[in-house]
Amino acid sequence: MKLRPTGEGSAWAWASLGGAPLLLLLIHATLGLRPEHFFFVGMFLVLVWTGPRARRFAAIAAPFVLTGLAYDFLRLFIHLRGEVHVADLFEAERALFGIGTSAGRVPISELVARAMHPAVDALTGVVYLLYLIQVFAVGAYLYVRDQERMQRLAWGFAAASLLGWIIWIAWPAAPPWYVDLYGAGPAVLDAPSNPAGGARFDALFGVRIFHTFYARSSNVFGAMPSLHVGYAVLPAFVSWSLGGRLRAFTVAWAAVMAFSAMYLRHHYILDIIAGVAVAFAADRLVHLAQRALLEPAPRKDGASPEVSV
Repeated sequence: MKLRPTGEGSAWAWASLGGAPLLLLLIHATLGLRPEHFFFVGMFLVLVWTGPRARRFAAIAAPFVLTGLAYDFLRLFIHLRGEVHVADLFEAERALFGIGTSAGRVPISELVARAMHPAVDALTGVVYLLYLIQVFAVGAYLYVRDQERMQRLAWGFAAASLLGWIIWIAWPAAPPWYVDLYGAGPAVLDAPSNPAGGARFDALFGVRIFHTFYARSSNVFGAMPSLHVGYAVLPAFVSWSLGGRLRAFTVAWAAVMAFSAMYLRHHYILDIIAGVAVAFAADRLVHLAQRALLEPAPRKDGASPEVSV
């Protein structure tokens, strides 16, 4: 039996035979290949060669895959970043979101992180680790219910990532755990990444998930904006008008993610606000682009355009 793709988007399948090896070659030449690169590219190849429906899913989900692969390229631009913000961000957080204590004014985010409990370590650790899985799961659900919204979520994810990465390079900022370890003085540019409160999750379950994840981080000074929070609120923006359990779930997830970002000492409240703002801007841009591309143009005679049903 000959393997021959047919139906909608069959050209994608043939193009993938050349595009996938070229992409892997580019990653190999610039960054070095890792198992996940083969996994994502291989998964995409399987989908585009399975059939028209799987091919359509791959086409809509492509921004997720390409953004995930593009993240590794961020390390090639780290040398372009500006002066790292440490003390000014910490002081702004304390001034805007601080509470007077016997030890002086303390940021709320720091007080949240001090209220440690194993149950909270477990909850926040799981939510923080699943920050991408949740976005993809909502996307898969929307593919079944509303493919236009899934497309909006996928491109919003890519746009929010790009906006966040640009800010990380243009305005690099130290996370709270960095100030805990190194103080608010001039940035220690070769400081290794740190799991911070995530280390308690690893210790609680006898694993090294957080340690391994952050050991591979290419950017210590990417606290502002919090893309963990940005990715969490994006599905809430996209699915808000659908209401029901999906809205309740996405809003609750975003709230727990914001709390986790503070509790685990990875982000200030200012970082969280910036993450929400980036996600909102990305979603609005994509939504406006969708409306411009998908809605029929008005007829020149002023009559309403015909809409097929």
